[in-house]
Amino acid sequence: MGECVIGPGARARVDADDGFFFGMGAFETIAVSGGAPVLLDDHLTRLGETLRYLGIEARRADLETMVLRACAGLGASDDSALKLTVTERNRVVSLRRNPYAAPGAKRVFRCDFADVRRNESSPLARMKTLAYAENIMEKRRARDRAVDEPLFLNTRGEVAEGAVSNIFAVIGGDVVTPPVSCGLLPGVMRHAVIGFTGAVERPIMPDELLRADEVFLTNSLMGAMPVAGIGGVEFEPGSVSRDVNDAYARMVARTRDRAQMKESR
Repeated sequence: MGECVIGPGARARVDADDGFFFGMGAFETIAVSGGAPVLLDDHLTRLGETLRYLGIEARRADLETMVLRACAGLGASDDSALKLTVTERNRVVSLRRNPYAAPGAKRVFRCDFADVRRNESSPLARMKTLAYAENIMEKRRARDRAVDEPLFLNTRGEVAEGAVSNIFAVIGGDVVTPPVSCGLLPGVMRHAVIGFTGAVERPIMPDELLRADEVFLTNSLMGAMPVAGIGGVEFEPGSVSRDVNDAYARMVARTRDRAQMKESR
């Protein structure tokens, strides 16, 4: 069994299993603030569900210990991104700076619709597996067009998700987000935002999204990212995304405070 913790630019030696050859594995990207992993329980729960589907055995307690040990060496002012990758014979934790917390990081995104469609009938659309090439390639193609995040539709033409994000919109006074049945990864931050806002899960068509009063994207590293435009349609950042980020900041602070209290005992 290969287990390792690596930093930026470091090398890891891993076993050549089906994760290496075929992408049979799963990962979680976890925000770490002041040495405290945010929403760790939710990340481990989702990871466990994916691993069970793939037939990979991994003890949750062992994975949690790896994460906490990796975070223990981080400073109180560090904002980091921790990636936990699990295959049949490998457990790898990698750390880097949270790019969304860096000075000069973007505070709004420009988006456009991707040419590739999500297959809402596939169970894998709802899982964070290592078969991530489609997301990465669409993200790269989008950046070549000065687009920060491509938005996927499904085969029915409904809005699904971003390449690395979930989608929320304010439509007719309601906060709405596509349901998992539209072919999307149910993000950990998405779950938190539904709790913050009472968002309604329902299908959204592209023309409806373009008429929304506010659109924002979510993931664990960036919180809520306001969308300034989709294609040629412009949006103004709104109050809902600001309120979500305020609520998320309070959650992160509580997580950090609890971790520091445990260390001081």
